[in-house]
Amino acid sequence: MCMATRLEEIHKQLIAFYPVYTFEGSLTRIIYNETEQSSCCLTDHRQVETVKRVLARCYAVDLPAQARLLRDKYQRRIILHFYLPDGRVFVPFKLRESRIKGDACYGYVDIDQVARLLPGDKPQLLLKTGESLTLHSNISTARLAYFMALELLADYGHRETDSSLDLVNALAVLQGVLAGRTPACRQAPRRFRVKFLPCN
Repeated sequence: MCMATRLEEIHKQLIAFYPVYTFEGSLTRIIYNETEQSSCCLTDHRQVETVKRVLARCYAVDLPAQARLLRDKYQRRIILHFYLPDGRVFVPFKLRESRIKGDACYGYVDIDQVARLLPGDKPQLLLKTGESLTLHSNISTARLAYFMALELLADYGHRETDSSLDLVNALAVLQGVLAGRTPACRQAPRRFRVKFLPCN
């Protein structure tokens, strides 16, 4: 069962966050991994952009500076994507139609959690956790956002190195030296990402 919690406590497990209308007003729905096998939802009373800033603050990320960097690098006037130091890239998708002028329509999804973008009369974003979110844009716009995120992932999605692996490697080299063996050059294990993109 999901326990009530706050974004600041589960920011490393975050899958997606997006605006929703409830009887309390315009709020933000948050999906996160509770365990490796299950996900949970919670509703945050803060607006999507506030939640985004809180998430960035957890990692000491300067979002305005990052947006300027991305606009300059990719020659795009508006960049809504953002990335975090742990290697996650969040993709903006239109996940709500606004009822009032000025209401947020876009939510953010970790690109690694996107399973499929499904076309149709009501296009769907299928998450790896099994949830399906309705897209309020055409499928081509959603795919362009996805492809843009792949570029960011290639350029900025380098996860921080695991210090425990460094310790294991250092210990192996030290044991070899003490045993009189010449240490071989060791390379950090490479990470491979394979993405199967949806077809019509």
